[in-house]
Amino acid sequence: MLARSAVRKVPACLKPRNVPTSRTKATNRAPINQIIVKHSEIANGSLKRKAPACGWRKTIVSSSSSSSSPSFSSVVDDDAAGTNTNTPDEISIGKERFEKLEVDMEELQKLAAMRCTPLSLADMYKYAVDFSNQEQRLRNAQFLHKELPIRIAQRAVDLLTLPHGLSDAHPVQQIAHMYLSYLQKFQEFPVPTTPEEEHEFTDLLQKIVVNRSSIPKAIARGVDVWRKNHGPAELQVVRLQQMEEALYRFFTARVGLRFLIEHHILTSPHHASRSLLQKSHPSMSENEDMFGCIQTDCDTIREIKNVVETITILTQDLFGICPEIQVVDATQGEHDSKFTYVPHHLQYMVGELLKNSCRATVKRYLESEANGETIQMPQIRVVVVKGKEDVTIKVADRGGGIPRSQMSNILRFAQSFSTEDDNKGSVLDFDSDDEVTGTTNLRGFGLPLARIYARYFGGELTLKSMEGYGLDAYLQLPRLGDSCENLPLPVKFSPGELNSNPPRRVGGAL
Repeated sequence: MLARSAVRKVPACLKPRNVPTSRTKATNRAPINQIIVKHSEIANGSLKRKAPACGWRKTIVSSSSSSSSPSFSSVVDDDAAGTNTNTPDEISIGKERFEKLEVDMEELQKLAAMRCTPLSLADMYKYAVDFSNQEQRLRNAQFLHKELPIRIAQRAVDLLTLPHGLSDAHPVQQIAHMYLSYLQKFQEFPVPTTPEEEHEFTDLLQKIVVNRSSIPKAIARGVDVWRKNHGPAELQVVRLQQMEEALYRFFTARVGLRFLIEHHILTSPHHASRSLLQKSHPSMSENEDMFGCIQTDCDTIREIKNVVETITILTQDLFGICPEIQVVDATQGEHDSKFTYVPHHLQYMVGELLKNSCRATVKRYLESEANGETIQMPQIRVVVVKGKEDVTIKVADRGGGIPRSQMSNILRFAQSFSTEDDNKGSVLDFDSDDEVTGTTNLRGFGLPLARIYARYFGGELTLKSMEGYGLDAYLQLPRLGDSCENLPLPVKFSPGELNSNPPRRVGGAL
């Protein structure tokens, strides 16, 4: 154990938000001194290293070069004793393998305590329009080289300080390790000063963003493990709410982190980087009106029909049948449903809603057949209306609805549960929160993530249920102005327009 004098004061930015700093509340979040004990700190300069290539004065993350001191992933391995079959010198996360890391927690905390630089949508759009300007791209790469490590460090600290022992869950530790490995990559990469170095930096970014490990799925497993290891007395409403707020902040900020990276890659004239990201994210295209992640003429109906095609295939593969999905453009007058937006965000949100509707509809239909009833499978209706302020998408199904007692939990991360309690895992889901593919054996994170994507640019996702009949989901998306100018108020005060952090909500409500 560390001596008492070695324990450092927790920076204010790492304390739980909306939680009084009294002695009785201090245990709600994982104490930093425990993290310093668990994750080794470089002490007294005993490990001599070269100065970081990035220009930082001190090394924050490095590969473990000595077995005499504990490393980050050695703690991860110990926590999963009996289940981890990795070699002693590396750890596996999904299909990725990382070496053990030494972490200077004091320097990590200092980096995470720095303020993020907000970027307006107008600035992002203007930069994307001028993507062929090499000097501008170089300046942007230099900015990202400084900005992204701050945001990555904040995400790592978020995970390492999740409250009530959730940070100790093995899947959460793995994802924290992955963020630290990203920080190491930035640390070892020099500040780009030439167009060639900017290309190399962009290649580094695309390797990070196309990582096949699903962070939401891993954290969902962590929540599931945590719930199984805690009795009913520990699953108190207050504790679950504090966990919910921490996960909500993490995932909201993560959307901003990925948006910055993807936007830079997709504005690159360096075709290799752009094409690799598009291959990983099929919803991203080479449309002339695409400026980075932003599309000035996003065709809502076309995007939804693309999602319908994918969801239909996935549902048929999983259940053998799929309900008919009808897409209706109810926009009045001469205006169509096109607007300025981020198409792959739109595809994810609609995909999650359709996935849940298809699952509920098929499940109810199969139950009716099993009971000897002869009925026609009801269709799912997707209605799109473009108003003066918002584009509203309604997904209506007749899958039986949700009991009113469960409505407050369906949009919460902390209520994620294992499919062992749900018809032996017959659950349709996406491989990650970035594309409409795949299946998984956990659910519960899809709809909360969809709501975060909606709120990121000032929108909202609401659910209305008629138990015994069906559910209507309303997705309201503000138009991102005219080429990201003249933004409506909900967008101006959204996380995407400010600093990627969720706004304070009255009473802590999410």
